[in-house]
Amino acid sequence: MSPRYYPLELNLRGKPVLMVGGGKLAARKLPELLACGAKVTVIAPELSPVTKRLLPGLHWQEREFRPEDVQGYRLVFACADTPTVNTAVSEACKTRSIPCNRADAADRGDFIVPGLIRRGEVTVSISTGGQAPSLTKHLKRKLSAALGEEWGALAALVAQARSVADAEALNALPYDELAEAMRRGNSKTVRDILPPIPGWNPPSPVSSVSAIAPVLLIGTGPGDRSLLTVAAAEALKNAEVAVHDRLVDSGILSLLPESCRRISAEKRGHFESKRQEHINALLIEQARAGKRVVRLKGGDPFVFGRGFEEALALEAAAIPWRVLPGLSSATAVPALAGIPLTHRGTARSFAVASGMADGKANSTFPKADTLVLLMALFRLEEIIPALIRSGYAPETPAAAIQGGGLPDQRICRSTLKKLHEDTAKQGFDSPTLIVVGEVVGLSSKGKTGTAVS
Repeated sequence: MSPRYYPLELNLRGKPVLMVGGGKLAARKLPELLACGAKVTVIAPELSPVTKRLLPGLHWQEREFRPEDVQGYRLVFACADTPTVNTAVSEACKTRSIPCNRADAADRGDFIVPGLIRRGEVTVSISTGGQAPSLTKHLKRKLSAALGEEWGALAALVAQARSVADAEALNALPYDELAEAMRRGNSKTVRDILPPIPGWNPPSPVSSVSAIAPVLLIGTGPGDRSLLTVAAAEALKNAEVAVHDRLVDSGILSLLPESCRRISAEKRGHFESKRQEHINALLIEQARAGKRVVRLKGGDPFVFGRGFEEALALEAAAIPWRVLPGLSSATAVPALAGIPLTHRGTARSFAVASGMADGKANSTFPKADTLVLLMALFRLEEIIPALIRSGYAPETPAAAIQGGGLPDQRICRSTLKKLHEDTAKQGFDSPTLIVVGEVVGLSSKGKTGTAVS
């Protein structure tokens, strides 16, 4: 029988917390700990790429765990990838009466970490007692959609009245009506709905948003502004600061208000660009300044867009964020060029891969009926032999699509072995997407743009 847990919120600001393990399990728990101001030490022989990005907010001891390491810590998290290490951590904590969370076996630890939804000072925790994590995630998504930022703003408003109003008056407030008026940003309506409370004069205007607005990570699709989602187009109208990649089209930027500050992130594959850390810091700085910040990324932010890296950095800085997905170039650009990724009798599977890996040409590729390559044009000389070694025949039809979704879109249809030579002759430049597979040969011309043979 699983234990019945007592729900509790702890103030960890400035308190020492130990994390044993630096992999995926640790990466899930670290952002919230850092956002709460905990002084976190990580003991692990190595860190996963996601965990590494949280440095220097962490103190990392690059070594194996020793039982005496737990001494002096307020909380300990056993998040190693090896169960025997987690057992050693929990046993060391038990002998010293230090609360321990065991990520791989919740019932063998002293506490569990619930799913959290935060809206300002409003915190909702969701737990299934550590027994059904997937259900916890589902409930978190469901409740998160129902609770907007207006509830955090409403909590701040009610907190102001608490010092002068009695509990009965506060219990009688029409919270749903107030939240709806705050969601709409109607300060006058909020003041009209509020009943008179002796000794309290609500501020004018009533703030309808939290102190820090969520940073919006927006996918702008393959280029043409007509392919933006409705949510993205609406978000651009209210932006005060826009941090945009080089490939975001000027037509999309024209949707921003004239007063919006535009900052180019200058992200460009294969060329000197601003470091990701600088972009993360810029987003945090502008959000903390009280600005409504949008981060504009080509395609979809979470498909080879480093969007989740930025989300993790924002979480570590206690900055709220939301993602507005966009059409991924991986699927949209071939479609706009008249190339299907799947076709009955020809292709039943497709894969998407990056042409770059750790600053070098990628050398490992999945085998599928159709392969889509991003950020590969300037490394084709190295990539094509690697693809052939991976099982793709030299005569496989292949295409390069430059400027997909834009008026100057170009298509070069060739074969895998000749694609590098043909794109070089025709002066193809970034952004260019590569498609490899029999689907490329289904028609002799792209439906959009110029077909080059």
